[in-house]
Amino acid sequence: MRGRLERAYNRQRDGDYDQLLIGDTMADLDAVLRMFASLTRISQIEANDRTAAFPTVNLSGIASEVVELFDAAAEAKGGRLNAVGDQQVLVTGDRDLLFDAVANLIDNAIKHGREAGQVTVEVTQSDGSAIISVADNGPGIPADECQHVFKRFYRLERSRRTPGNGLGLSLVAAVARLHGASIEIVDNAPGLKFRLRFPLPTAPGFENG
Repeated sequence: MRGRLERAYNRQRDGDYDQLLIGDTMADLDAVLRMFASLTRISQIEANDRTAAFPTVNLSGIASEVVELFDAAAEAKGGRLNAVGDQQVLVTGDRDLLFDAVANLIDNAIKHGREAGQVTVEVTQSDGSAIISVADNGPGIPADECQHVFKRFYRLERSRRTPGNGLGLSLVAAVARLHGASIEIVDNAPGLKFRLRFPLPTAPGFENG
């Protein structure tokens, strides 16, 4: 960006060129700011030590809100996004962080699933755990890549041309660790399924969400 501005500084003014330059530079700066905001968010999550103060929230309600938010994005690709499962599945956690984690999983599934594909968000309670899964019917990822996708800035080769900075799944992993949740990547045949498994609450204290 600096090189681009320096070249523009040393040339004669051109209204159309200058306007295009300013627009492109603003877009690039926005991307950098989003990257730093994500890194800061991840660092804050990893430094957090207030799990004892977490309320009990409804994971199903959070998932439904995120699905509603991303419904238009799925339709824009000619696809479908739906939520299934139990209407109330309680977990102990930070509502905003859980919202961010689910949002990143759904956004990832829409972006990297196939055109006119389907993304399904399911929230259930099973075997003493609260489980949320986000599944698509896209191309999936190679098995040997699964262990890397939660690393910061890691992007699959075929994802290089899609918007993003490789931090979304890192944030999901950080939120999962903070909440004592495990993450599984499952072959959806076709597509991919991300599954988060949370421990069930041990005490009352329900907060709407």
